[in-house]
Amino acid sequence: MTAASVAVAALRVLVEGGCPPVAAVEARIVALDAAVMSQPAVAHLEPLDELLRVEVRSSSGALLVVHDLAIGPSCEDLAAAAAVVIATALGSSPSGGEQPAIGPVMIPLPVLPKPLVSKPPRRPPLSLELGLSVGMEVSWPRPGGGGFLWGSLSPMTKEGQPSRWGLMVLLGGTSLKQQQLRHGSVDWTRIEASLGPRLRLGFRSWLCDLFATVTPALVLLRGRDLPVTFDSQGFDLGLGGGVRFGARLGSLLPFAALTATGFVREQRLQVLGSEDSERLPPFAVHISLGLGGLTLP
Repeated sequence: MTAASVAVAALRVLVEGGCPPVAAVEARIVALDAAVMSQPAVAHLEPLDELLRVEVRSSSGALLVVHDLAIGPSCEDLAAAAAVVIATALGSSPSGGEQPAIGPVMIPLPVLPKPLVSKPPRRPPLSLELGLSVGMEVSWPRPGGGGFLWGSLSPMTKEGQPSRWGLMVLLGGTSLKQQQLRHGSVDWTRIEASLGPRLRLGFRSWLCDLFATVTPALVLLRGRDLPVTFDSQGFDLGLGGGVRFGARLGSLLPFAALTATGFVREQRLQVLGSEDSERLPPFAVHISLGLGGLTLP
């Protein structure tokens, strides 16, 4: 039997919990310096919360060293650190195996920090897009120019992406349009607020939004070329929808949109004291170009 085999046979390594394994600790001790381990001894490894206590005693029970190691992510690393403690304690003890004064042995060891468990970042539950557009309302005999504020709200999926389904919001109107009467004319417009479900289809950076809307509207009127002129207001309600095409450029979204709304109430222009009256157009078609952007998350 060789000297290394005798040294390992004389040393008893006891491990509670199984990490590090006894065989791994013994192999590390032999690799360090088996020659200093010829005296019989007992090494006891005991886990204490987030520490591993290494206690080495001689064959007579005299305490040689007590050292606490930080439990790291690897049992192999812990076996290497425990072997350094045991080998150093046995190598520095007197030949008789007795150590009258018990004190810590200064052993340079690598710090084995406990791995930090990182929490996944919180994702906002909703995605919000805002945009502005300018365009025109197709009407006869005179189209009206105007603009709209666009908003698109959708829930976030488990993968952290906006859902295909969402809510579309539009707010805006056009400039005054002229409606000719027999004895004069009227300038009028509708201020619209549209709200409805949205379905988004996409391919790479391109997207297409299909949406349906309910549109309350405020009708504004102003007489012209009449003996007496005054302003008037009214309420209207429309049903419609539209389509919006866009392309992602980073966080920006340039787009083109087409919306159409049919109004369910009949709105007539009446000249007081006369039978002269005309009906306002019962529909509105808007063509617009705009620029949007992702604001949340």
